[in-house]
Amino acid sequence: MSAGDAIRWATTWLAQVLLSPLLLLCAVERALGPGEVVFSTCAQFLALAPGVPGSVLRKAFYMATLEGCAERAHVSIGTFFAHREAVIHRDAHLGAYCIVGRATIGEGANVASRVSITSGRHQHAGGALREPVLGRVRIGHRAWIGEGAIIMADVGDDAVVGAGSVVVQPVPPGATVAGNPAREIASTGSPRAGARADRS
Repeated sequence: MSAGDAIRWATTWLAQVLLSPLLLLCAVERALGPGEVVFSTCAQFLALAPGVPGSVLRKAFYMATLEGCAERAHVSIGTFFAHREAVIHRDAHLGAYCIVGRATIGEGANVASRVSITSGRHQHAGGALREPVLGRVRIGHRAWIGEGAIIMADVGDDAVVGAGSVVVQPVPPGATVAGNPAREIASTGSPRAGARADRS
């Protein structure tokens, strides 16, 4: 284990000790049923924590509560996961003030600020109860999502989504899409140049 890994492990462990009352409440809630009121309240509260300490606290919380959260993932201020059924992989980065539903964020994915990733496109069922039907959205490995985008469908590996775009159909791997609704404007094996223009 490198010195950097040891420091990350130690700070995460300390943060989870500090958060242990919240983590215990979330564990009890999960054991009692599908409710997410406590989880959501804790996630929104920790989203307000600033700077490096806030980033460490959010990561420590999500490592203990989400389906999966890599130690080398980053969740910026104002960003929170609305549901526990989410996964964020190694070296994924979520910018400030994002809202993430049931989603899988791939390894090395880069999500700019103010991005909304919903729990699928069709969430409202008919009938008297009007209970939500939650899907899951996958953001592929090394995908880049531009500022203020709304993601309702899967984004493939190495794909780029332009700033302000609304994704309602799956984005193929390596494609670049933009607009509302998002449409493909290029398809390359190396999207980095276009991605830099779309992200802030």
